[in-house]
Amino acid sequence: SHFGPGGLQYGRAGVRVVIMRLQPGVGVLAASLAVAAASKPHILLVLVDDWGWNNVGYHRPNDPEVATPNVDALVKEGIELNRHYTYHYCSPSRATLQSGRLSVHVAYGFDDPMLRSKTDPDGGFSGIPRNMTGIAEKMRSAGYRTHMTGKWDAGMASWEHTPMGRGYETFFGYYHHAEDYWTQRLSDSDFKPDVCGNLVDLWNTTGPAYGLNGTAYVEEMFTANTLGVLDRHDPAEPLFMFHSFHLMHSPLQVPKEWEEKFMFLQNPDRRKYAAMTHYMDDALGKIVQKFKDKGMWENTLMVVSSDNGGPTYNLPVIGYGAASNAPLKGSKMSDWEGGIRVNAFVSGGAVPAQKRGSKLDDYLHMTDWYTTFCALAGVDPADERAARAGLPPVDGFDQSALLLGEAPFGTGKRVEIHHSARALTFGRWKLITGGMQGLEMHIDHSQVFGNDSIPFSDYLPGYEGPELLCRNLTNCGAGCLYDVIADPYETEDVAAENPEVVTKAKARLAELNKGIYLPDRGTPDAGGCGRWNGFYGPWVDMPAPEVSQEEIVI
Repeated sequence: SHFGPGGLQYGRAGVRVVIMRLQPGVGVLAASLAVAAASKPHILLVLVDDWGWNNVGYHRPNDPEVATPNVDALVKEGIELNRHYTYHYCSPSRATLQSGRLSVHVAYGFDDPMLRSKTDPDGGFSGIPRNMTGIAEKMRSAGYRTHMTGKWDAGMASWEHTPMGRGYETFFGYYHHAEDYWTQRLSDSDFKPDVCGNLVDLWNTTGPAYGLNGTAYVEEMFTANTLGVLDRHDPAEPLFMFHSFHLMHSPLQVPKEWEEKFMFLQNPDRRKYAAMTHYMDDALGKIVQKFKDKGMWENTLMVVSSDNGGPTYNLPVIGYGAASNAPLKGSKMSDWEGGIRVNAFVSGGAVPAQKRGSKLDDYLHMTDWYTTFCALAGVDPADERAARAGLPPVDGFDQSALLLGEAPFGTGKRVEIHHSARALTFGRWKLITGGMQGLEMHIDHSQVFGNDSIPFSDYLPGYEGPELLCRNLTNCGAGCLYDVIADPYETEDVAAENPEVVTKAKARLAELNKGIYLPDRGTPDAGGCGRWNGFYGPWVDMPAPEVSQEEIVI
């Protein structure tokens, strides 16, 4: 027999055999974990995909185009995170969220899930290096039950790269950047099909979700899965639930009855994006209601964030992004505020009454959730396994006192954000020295530290305009400087008036860039195309394909 994914034992004919053993002292351990669990909040982590700053009701009230009543109510009952930052596109942000590292210390640029270098067994793949410890692993070590639904996009080459290998007990979702919402086949999420030719991307913990693809709108399945997890959960055990929406990433697809609510919008892309946003809000409301029905809400911390700014581009093959970030400048795929400052808030009964209905202006970054969750769970955020492998350490700050404790607003620990190889925020100042589009839009893969021009230097919405790879480029090679506290919309470059600040900032950015993690990620590996009979899934160091899908519990 062979012990394979998730501790499952592969026996004769490849039939999965789940063996449940009771170890000496397990009763004492369970009792001690139960006592410790009583003081730990449930955590509901929600990630929304490609959510525009201007596509939510609390930023744009009394506008019928933006119908987000559940989100708006949750913000009023929680804390609006007014300066919450991420990386400027999907995959690196997701690697950041799961690993607690800035994207420059975990993954950016080379994000085709089929990559394999065959020379580096740790970092030689897309996504999070094998020897970094995921947040769900930390939460499991603290006695949490851990489950995930939706978009992963943080690596899948080996079992260690998958959600299950990162500590999630169950995972129902997909691995790539995007998929067709109806067929669950890899969609036009890149400028060309991948090496496998666009297979089905739908996984259910131990293997492909055979028979489910093509049966429903994918977000309907995702909502049902999370509600099912909650139905089966024992409220006495602390829960770490990660719900990761595909919405509102392209392709712009939504059930007809939802789009019909927005027929007053003449532009079809704008209309579909509005309907998708409304659908997301409705699904979120159902999940929150289930927490309340289970009697869990009063001991829950809910964290909601977009993975990056809204896409305002019109790209070849991919088409319109259809979001709006007004009044912020820029778009997804840029380090303007519109690409990296995102909709985010916390809510739930764990938020102290005196902090509910407030707005926090302290800097927060997606890395901070890893460290903050570890603090709430009572575990050390340090990653010893990564240290032994020579990998970058966790970057996040513990913000639990600021959000849930006695620390007053204005006392946050984060004063600097290394956004990318080309951008740095420190205090009130933000330096931009160019963009990363040459690498990240696959124009020139040698530009691993970017180039002097930054795209989307405008305030345009993503549902009009010509098809262009890089719209409205600004040359910031000499350094563009903005006071993002006084000028949050980046209207005035003040580099000429503050040469000493520019000099200091460029030196700091150069120093930080010395620590950028850039392993050889390799090239697309066609060897992973046939492992799962028409589906995507891990293929490196996996046991031979099973003859039977039968599962026997002994």
